[in-house]
Amino acid sequence: MSVNQLSFFVLFFLSVIFYYCVPRKCQWMALLGISLLFYHLMGVDNFIYVLVTAGTLTWTTGKMYQIDVSLAEELKNAPVKLTRSEKKEKKSQAKNRKKRWLLCMIFINLGILLVLKYGDFFVHNANRILGVFGIDGMNKLGFVAPLGLSYYTLQAIGYALDVYKGKSIPEKNPLKVLLFVTFFPQMTQGPIGRFGMLAPQLYEGHTFSYRNLSYGCQRILWGMMKKTVIADNLRPLATGIFRQYKTVNGFTLFMACIYTTFQIYADFSGYSDIVCGIGEIFGIRMEENFTQPFFSKSLSEYWRRWHISLSSWFRDYIFYPASISKGAVSFGKFGGKFLPPRISKMFPAVFALSLVWLCTGLWHDASWRYILWGVANGVIIISAIILKPQFDAVKTKLHIREEAWWWQVFCMIRTFLIVALLKVFPGAGSTMGSLRIFKKILLEFQPAMDYAVWFLDTESYRLIYAAVGLVLFLIVSILRTRGKVRDFLAAKPVVVRWAVYLFLLSLILFMGAFDSTAIGGFEYAQF
Repeated sequence: MSVNQLSFFVLFFLSVIFYYCVPRKCQWMALLGISLLFYHLMGVDNFIYVLVTAGTLTWTTGKMYQIDVSLAEELKNAPVKLTRSEKKEKKSQAKNRKKRWLLCMIFINLGILLVLKYGDFFVHNANRILGVFGIDGMNKLGFVAPLGLSYYTLQAIGYALDVYKGKSIPEKNPLKVLLFVTFFPQMTQGPIGRFGMLAPQLYEGHTFSYRNLSYGCQRILWGMMKKTVIADNLRPLATGIFRQYKTVNGFTLFMACIYTTFQIYADFSGYSDIVCGIGEIFGIRMEENFTQPFFSKSLSEYWRRWHISLSSWFRDYIFYPASISKGAVSFGKFGGKFLPPRISKMFPAVFALSLVWLCTGLWHDASWRYILWGVANGVIIISAIILKPQFDAVKTKLHIREEAWWWQVFCMIRTFLIVALLKVFPGAGSTMGSLRIFKKILLEFQPAMDYAVWFLDTESYRLIYAAVGLVLFLIVSILRTRGKVRDFLAAKPVVVRWAVYLFLLSLILFMGAFDSTAIGGFEYAQF
């Protein structure tokens, strides 16, 4: 069952009725039952133990932290007979226990992720190395990662780190922690929730609100339009070109990269709109995952606007700690011996960014093509940081003003084309295929005003439907830069509002492709 199927919405609205019928103090238990039911209906019963393990381990870690906090309070009020050095030693022991519990929790959660998702990747590459020396390799592990494993693993680790740093108070009830980890709308594709923001909304009771229902349904309709009208009509076009990369020229392949850029955005942001709308109907506000990324003027800004919950997770839990770590500082000092001070000062940030983008590539998929995709993003962003003084000098010499509208439009187009070119890696089916496609784009770029060159042999009706959806998406994106579209719509008469709703529903029913070939019906569910 996927969130773009009719059966899902039937069961969802029955769940909403049930949720608001139970007493407010019991609503969180209803929400937990609903979440486990949906996970069961997604056909992944065999992996329920992974969810339970993640929830139990997360709760246990918080509980151990709470014990150490209580011990610290006891030491603070301890009898005078304890010397200062004894108190200090006991506090140090409590702190070390907290750190050990944290490391244990991270090790087990990441261990499950590494074995189930990356096990065969590591075995395959180990076998290739052993084969060079004539040594027989190992058998494949044959594991399949549960749906949403990459998402709720990061969510659980984020909770443990926030509690460890004192940003959140550990939850005493293990079932409430399990609800935080398994909340069904975000379980398979995020957004990756933060305990401090999401948990209080899950645990507190909510009264039914027509405004929440109206706004939530609006957002679900908008997400379904992006998914079915844009993404599922563009997917056959993009994948068809990539499959025939050996026989088409570089221009056609680059156009496939552009189609893939829009297709993945419409697919993933459409999912985010749907689940945020679902949460809103329950009275729960989830983190926004996108803020108009195609209006970005640099690649780093693009990643602050795209998949925000993942980008911010890597920023807070990997980049910041890594940039101030002993290794990064030592790396900077070492670089200072050979490079100018300005460059050597950047070494800790460069080290942290390199680690972030390596992890980002690996998080997306256990393959070399995604590792290369992560490295490529990192190299471009790091190069832009290092070369910024040179770029600024050129702009000054050419009398280019940053605030000039034409320059900002140029930067947006430049960023979009870079993002599109990097779609070679997810678009191709293999690492070597992505490298060959990239080579053809660079060396065999032959534009032509021919239908087959632009669209291969794709049915024209799919192009028309996708174009209608993209024009509507562009109009709404421009309107969003000037204010909140939903508030603007809410101020209109009932007739106007329902005309908009029926128009969107008509687009979905008559132009939607309802393609569910990707795992879970959505592109990012496979990650």
